[in-house]
Amino acid sequence: MVEGWIFDVYPLQDRMVIWIKKKNGNLRLEDSSWKYCLYVAADDKSELLSLLGEEQIMKAVEDYEFVLKYERLSDAIKKRVLKLSLKEAAKALKLARQIESFGRFHRFRLYNVDLLPAQYYFYDKDLFPLAFCYFDSKHPSNLEVKDNVCATDYWVPDFKSVHLTINLKKEGKIAKPGDMISSIVIQLPNERIEIQKESEVSTIQELMEDLNTKIDPDFVFTDDGDSFTFPHLIHRADVNGIPLIMSREPIALKKPDSKGSSYISYGKVYFKPTTTKLLGRIHIDLSDSFFLDEGNNSGGLHGLYEISRLCRMPLHTASRASIGRCLSSLQFYYANKKDILIPWKPTVTEHFKSFEELLIADRGGFIFEPDSGVHEQVAEFDFVSLYPNIMLQKNISAETVHCKCCSQYTLRVPELGYNICEKRTGIVPTGLKIVLDKRSQYKKLRQTCATNNNEIKSIYDARQSALKWILVTSFGYLGFNNAKFGRIDAHIAVCAFDRHIFLQTSKIAEEHGFSIVHGIVDSIWIQKKEAKMEYYTELEEIIEKKIGFRLSFEGIYKWIAFLHSKINSNLPVVNRYFGVFQDSVLKVRGIEARRRDTPNFFSEFQNEILHIIASGNNIKEVGRLIPYVNEHFQKYKQLLKEDKSISLEDLAFSKRRSKDLNEYQINRNTIENDAMRRLNKEGRSLIGGQILRYIITDYRGGKRSAIPLEIIDENTTYDKERYTELLVQICNSVIEPFGYTVSIDNHTS
Repeated sequence: MVEGWIFDVYPLQDRMVIWIKKKNGNLRLEDSSWKYCLYVAADDKSELLSLLGEEQIMKAVEDYEFVLKYERLSDAIKKRVLKLSLKEAAKALKLARQIESFGRFHRFRLYNVDLLPAQYYFYDKDLFPLAFCYFDSKHPSNLEVKDNVCATDYWVPDFKSVHLTINLKKEGKIAKPGDMISSIVIQLPNERIEIQKESEVSTIQELMEDLNTKIDPDFVFTDDGDSFTFPHLIHRADVNGIPLIMSREPIALKKPDSKGSSYISYGKVYFKPTTTKLLGRIHIDLSDSFFLDEGNNSGGLHGLYEISRLCRMPLHTASRASIGRCLSSLQFYYANKKDILIPWKPTVTEHFKSFEELLIADRGGFIFEPDSGVHEQVAEFDFVSLYPNIMLQKNISAETVHCKCCSQYTLRVPELGYNICEKRTGIVPTGLKIVLDKRSQYKKLRQTCATNNNEIKSIYDARQSALKWILVTSFGYLGFNNAKFGRIDAHIAVCAFDRHIFLQTSKIAEEHGFSIVHGIVDSIWIQKKEAKMEYYTELEEIIEKKIGFRLSFEGIYKWIAFLHSKINSNLPVVNRYFGVFQDSVLKVRGIEARRRDTPNFFSEFQNEILHIIASGNNIKEVGRLIPYVNEHFQKYKQLLKEDKSISLEDLAFSKRRSKDLNEYQINRNTIENDAMRRLNKEGRSLIGGQILRYIITDYRGGKRSAIPLEIIDENTTYDKERYTELLVQICNSVIEPFGYTVSIDNHTS
């Protein structure tokens, strides 16, 4: 018997390959017993039988049988469907398209078509990445898991990792396919290896020797591996006529079929490059990993481990997946356990609504607009994971809202009267329960952990932070039109419960003498003159008891500023505010320092002046601190005047482009268009979803000039006057609510 952790799983022709990370090495196993199965349903069994006579279909099929499955989420009775076990997992999508082409519209309904084979394998075998298991190396399909996906005390082995960077002999400012590799840097935790041989061929060969033989890392990190490093390495290896082998599997890496694709999420366009997978190793592109993005506070590697285990996604896939995709995988696992088929294309439709019903249904969550300006002694309460808890407690899922079996039952959606199933738990709350439970456990463990054990605390915090993002996404994904198990009616029901809960909460607060200052989605700000701490504690207990959902008392602000719209000063903005709690901790939302497109120079300045005014206990004391703010403003203003005193990178704006370059009115006189034109001249055209980083070089009159960060040089200069104007705006965003402003001519009012 051998023991170890499941590290990587992937299909190879007619078998699954499993890599086990042992305490003293790695072991490769093969499982030829598992087959990828897709399912076909039809109204008439004879239609299904006709498929079995199609030679083009059957040559990809290893075996078939008729089985009973729940075809749809809402089905109460299993239906007989055709199960096709495939010879090769990689042929599933191609076969599904062939079957679809044989029939008229909806003649055949296909299921379990587009699942990642490794995930499907995890679902069927009830396994998960990094599961600790025992097994007989002669019978790899009989893994005995000695681990539990619900466990919070699991540990992972010490992985060996490297960071890979390539340097080029550039002929221009932008890297091109013809640029030869001059050197390659392999960064280990305590060692830096630079490979620079006489020829490019020798350099690439030395890289493979070091990686595959001498170091043999488990993780290979890159800063741009999917979009540049690996595609360029593969291209240069092809040019030199050598196979590029960097996996533990002796298979050469191939050039990606495409550069990638653009997609829309929550109204924004994103770009995802084609991934480069290393078989038996995990390649993580830090520029394309949500969990390794420090700005998300999403848990880092330990957050990735947690999500990969819980959602049963290979580490390579989980590192690049959107949170919605992770959530879907969790739901797919439970659907598979319940014998529910996973539709190839979403089939759940919205229930018909009258015009009057639509007016009520489309109101969204609770919002109580704030009074713009600064308020003192305001307390904040947040409901703990309110939307996910509504879905769990009220059993809200695509198949439970408007269910046919419980039309006479009492559990109904407020205002709308939709019935909710009381006989079975929906797939959405089933998936959310383990996430809510585990996150709660990690938060408790973090609090009860020994005060000097910072390493364990940080691991618990990383895991709960990663789980938080699944909970944050769960509500939006419920109404996403491409979600396999989503439905807008369920999304609407959650909003209705939210409004009901908040109206009750507001009423209770007002009955106890508190006034409502602001409220949005799951947070409420209240105020009461000379209120003692015990008043808030008592109010919290009363609300929790009457509402049935947990509250978190965030604290009392010394002062908090709610900002108005920059376009219309009479309109408040519900999600732009900043304030300081009584313990001097700042909370900042929506202003420039929190925005990713703000240059570092401005973010640092705004954060510094926020910390200056945070020492003021009230509005009057903040007023006395304005001279110190002005001193800081003058210092940063002087820095802008001095040549070479600021790194150009710290002055770069970042804008995510929503369209390809050729889709813009390229002759429009805008900063972004000028920067994109210059980048295009150097040989790089941006695709929708990619990020443009640029320096403003001239903003005078009607002229708009900017230079992309990739092509700056020692002669690049920025428009000092424009950057000073922006510095004024950044400063005034913070001090204007208190009645003060600064100006370019050194005047403070």
